[in-house]
Amino acid sequence: MKKVILTGVAALTLLSAQASIGPQPVKAAITDDIKVVQKFKDITGHWAESSILQAIQRGYVDGLPDGKFLPNNIVTRAEFVKMTVSALDLEVGSTSGSWYTSYVNAAQTAGIYKAGDFSNSAWKKPMSREEMSKVAVRALGVTDVEDKQWMYLATKNGIITGTAPGEISPEGTTTRAQAIAVIERVLSIKDGKTLAFDKYAVAAAELYWHKTNIFTVAEEIFNGPKNSNHRFGIKSWKQSNLTVSAPNGSVQGHVNSLIAIDWNDPKDPNRKLLPSKDKFFWLYGGQEKKFSDNDECYILLLDSELTVNKNPQGYRTNRLALSVRGYDGAPSKDKINQAMPILSIDPKKEVYGLVIPKKALYYDGSLQVRVETITAGAPVYQKRLAVSEL
Repeated sequence: MKKVILTGVAALTLLSAQASIGPQPVKAAITDDIKVVQKFKDITGHWAESSILQAIQRGYVDGLPDGKFLPNNIVTRAEFVKMTVSALDLEVGSTSGSWYTSYVNAAQTAGIYKAGDFSNSAWKKPMSREEMSKVAVRALGVTDVEDKQWMYLATKNGIITGTAPGEISPEGTTTRAQAIAVIERVLSIKDGKTLAFDKYAVAAAELYWHKTNIFTVAEEIFNGPKNSNHRFGIKSWKQSNLTVSAPNGSVQGHVNSLIAIDWNDPKDPNRKLLPSKDKFFWLYGGQEKKFSDNDECYILLLDSELTVNKNPQGYRTNRLALSVRGYDGAPSKDKINQAMPILSIDPKKEVYGLVIPKKALYYDGSLQVRVETITAGAPVYQKRLAVSEL
């Protein structure tokens, strides 16, 4: 087994071929049975210190001759692709042109990069977090991906985490340390490991992808084990169903978002969307019922609008109605046992939606989430957003 020795402050190189412009990089010395991993003065105590040292040991990054690694410097697209290609030990041919051309070609040949993955072809531009997700997910061999699904797959697999609770910052830049951490996680997954993930980041990425987070936040209800069929669970949610319209186009409504909030999780990032508990109620027959901390439930908030309304007398409300169907038994005035309306009396935090129980009885073991137009004697138009087998 090779021995690993951590030395004192030593030389580093840039993680891209840009290091060849100016001072030449000094790599970690390697003998037959000992690899000396350089310890740099600006990574001690850094959150990514262990990942950086592992990357140096693998040989796909170095630093500067002045003993710095610069872990917080921004990474360009070219640099990240070079690092990934080197870490995956892909074959790199000799190509004339820019220093990164051979690495881009190797990435394209291996399928971890495709033309059009980035907003433009400026390879020296900073790598965004969404662009990094594309390369990382492709490196796992995933190819059948919808638009904006990349960050969902990256967070779900534990490759990237949030920039803050419930925030994923798709356009945010990537540092050297972050890039290394991502590549190390990709290598771990390719070695067969299952990584822990940031559930708030996954929920935010799901919302960014297809305008809801119900399949992550309330997974046991909307995306449980029985929902593997393409017609159920997360696969039943279609972007085309977010628009509800009359056949003649006289009225058209659109779902902007459907957000689930775990009432029993005080750290749920979307709790900030709700009013304080003294100004927030669920309704039974028009009666305002106080929420209890012991209520095991989810709050579903619908943001919708009528984008076309040529019959304002027939459709007087400029939003859609939300329903969750499939609960068995009669509604209870004492507990939340099926989908019930919610009410905010805080004018600064007006919300529309439903509260649903975490545990309930169901007619046939399934639930349907629907939206429909709210009418005053006019025809009702509706769409099914999701169906779940329980």
